[in-house]
Amino acid sequence: MYYYLIQALKRRLILELKDSFANHPIYEKIVDHIQNRFTFTERPQYGIVVKGSNANKLVFSADSFLGSIMSHVMLAYVGAPAYPLEWVREDAGCLNANNGIMPTPPGVYYIEILSVPSTIQEEGTFIIDPLITVNDEAVLKFVSGVEDEAQLQQHPVQGTLRLWENRRFLLIEGTHYQIDSTGAIKLLTRATPGSVLTADYRYSVQSVGPIKFQWNKADFSTLPGVVLAFGKRPRVGDKVAVVVYEDRVETAKAYGGKFEVSFDLDAISRDADQMEEIADLIIMYLWGQKRSALSSEGIEITDISMGGEAEEIYDETADDYFYDASLSIQIQADWELHIPLPLTISRVTATTEAMDKTAGPVDPIHGTTIIGDVRNKLFFTTFPVIAGRNNNYERIL
Repeated sequence: MYYYLIQALKRRLILELKDSFANHPIYEKIVDHIQNRFTFTERPQYGIVVKGSNANKLVFSADSFLGSIMSHVMLAYVGAPAYPLEWVREDAGCLNANNGIMPTPPGVYYIEILSVPSTIQEEGTFIIDPLITVNDEAVLKFVSGVEDEAQLQQHPVQGTLRLWENRRFLLIEGTHYQIDSTGAIKLLTRATPGSVLTADYRYSVQSVGPIKFQWNKADFSTLPGVVLAFGKRPRVGDKVAVVVYEDRVETAKAYGGKFEVSFDLDAISRDADQMEEIADLIIMYLWGQKRSALSSEGIEITDISMGGEAEEIYDETADDYFYDASLSIQIQADWELHIPLPLTISRVTATTEAMDKTAGPVDPIHGTTIIGDVRNKLFFTTFPVIAGRNNNYERIL
């Protein structure tokens, strides 16, 4: 976490300095020479070097627990954990522009990595297989109660259909109804006149892609209203699921705190006056212009201080020098870690099971053998309950 945080803050600090110096009529050429550490192939006439120094953790609670995340979007694993996406978030700006409505239809969007980059400039590709969620679709209103045929608007993926009578009684396939591959429903039992039959299910649509991505970049456009943040850990064949909800639900537990990070900056120049001017501009830009904007994003600049000055021989024969001014900047930044909660209990069913007297099972609690007993067992039914890629993404931990 330390290096991810330091790298992100350092990159942001460099970008903010480049943005400020790009508007300076004299020092706009320094933009190409504001870099991380001394990565110059040849030392320029002037430049700014940003170096990481140290960081101290601020703990707000014993386990750093912050609370629960309520969101339209959740990241879920498909089978074994994979990390092509560092995180997903809802795009607040997109939702505000759409009157608070999630523009991407609710459902499960399976993401599979097809190719990966090997450098920060290269591009990888991924594909999305959408599984759209339908909730509370009106299927049939019973007039006499003996109606036995109904039709869904879409073809549900096998195992995802849930039929409800008046949203209270869940019908069981094979007992109360049968369904064919076209979405035609055959009812096997009578219903109460005036009751309404509704359906929840998921159906597949055409795949999207291939879509390009880069290391440490976010995708805002592929799924409108959803931010897909790619890191540097994708591998070919990795699969994850992005779950989109119509309403905000609890999607993750949040753990976090703050880090106090110190960076050292060196303003270098072959002219002593230029070196002093560049150092003053760094303080003015960061402390005066950028501080309030960064503070609103959780990046708080708490202090900037000047260090000493130094000179280094550039050409001993010509008595030419490089001049160096040291600065130190203290930044306080938030960190958060979200643990997804992709578990849904759809219903709880009590069933009875008769035990064989001759081969009774072992009581898992007391370690005794049960003979000739009829016991009630509680089954927590999710759909489905098996691990691995499936149509509904849920898993049991």
